Amino acid sequence: MCQLAAYVGDRPIAPLLLRALELQEPLYAGHATGLGVIDEGVLRVVKDSGPVARVRHATDIGSLEGTAGIAHSRYNARARDDPKYNAPEMSHPFLNDDGSLALMHNGTISNYREHWERLREVHPFKSYVEEIDAITDSEIAVHMISDALAEGMSTVEAFREVTPRLTGGFLLASIAPDEPETVWIANWYQPCVVAVGDDEAMFCSSPIGFHDIRQEMDRIFEPPRNSILKLTRGKVEITTMDPGRRLYDWKMDEGKAADVILRTVKKEEEVDVQKLSDILRPEGWAEAFGVSPESFRREYRQGFRYVNEYFGFMDKLVAAGFLNEKIDLRTEGGYPETPRLSYSLA
Repeated sequence: MCQLAAYVGDRPIAPLLLRALELQEPLYAGHATGLGVIDEGVLRVVKDSGPVARVRHATDIGSLEGTAGIAHSRYNARARDDPKYNAPEMSHPFLNDDGSLALMHNGTISNYREHWERLREVHPFKSYVEEIDAITDSEIAVHMISDALAEGMSTVEAFREVTPRLTGGFLLASIAPDEPETVWIANWYQPCVVAVGDDEAMFCSSPIGFHDIRQEMDRIFEPPRNSILKLTRGKVEITTMDPGRRLYDWKMDEGKAADVILRTVKKEEEVDVQKLSDILRPEGWAEAFGVSPESFRREYRQGFRYVNEYFGFMDKLVAAGFLNEKIDLRTEGGYPETPRLSYSLA
């Protein structure tokens, strides 16, 4: 899972969005950083491997300006341990062929290979790394959306055309010079929080991304899943993404969740936020949600996610004095000083 942010409004956009990424990095992120903006009708993208601090130092990402932008902090399990999977080309956002659309993605597109086999005949894939003969699953989405737009579809129509053909869990967010003060988001089941203020709107994957501006926003909320969002100045419009998709009504039992989490942390002594979630999947999370491991495994493959519920509940356990938390720096994706949140029993 990655951590994302987007903004429409008049605040200095690079400092705002890079700070939002930095706040979210210790969760699941930090392997690569990218920012795309619309600046006076021109689409500009700067991205590279490494956490925000490294990319800010190595590039001119902090100098980008504009009134609409999307920002991405990548996490990839393979890249964590093998830098070959963390090439700069694999960072987000991705551009379509003529540079008229920038798109970033959170989640996993499980069937990306079948789309890649078809699309590679007509589109170059800039995330392709010959050494590993691989692309990021995310890049297929920018070409699929771009092709739909080229056929005359609106952005809403393009998302509704493309998303039913994607499997797994995903959130797509895009900007284009044709709509210089608009951010589009199509979300199946990834974490998504939106803030609306006076003549501005912002999106973050996790609520912590709003930490510095929370008090200046009129409203912060989680939109429904399976939705298309249109963020413009002071406004968010929400429509259904794919009427054929089935939402899940599973609710976390906090008593059972506390039991499995505290039991696991005690056994591990100290464990980071990502590893803890992986240890609990599927048996521990199945117990917390009151379903069988087989059901949990099946629905997880179809896109069911619970990330912000997990983060929020961990915050409760820390606040209640059951857990200690800390952020330490480690080498991931080939770069030192990647921040990661860890827990131990209080």
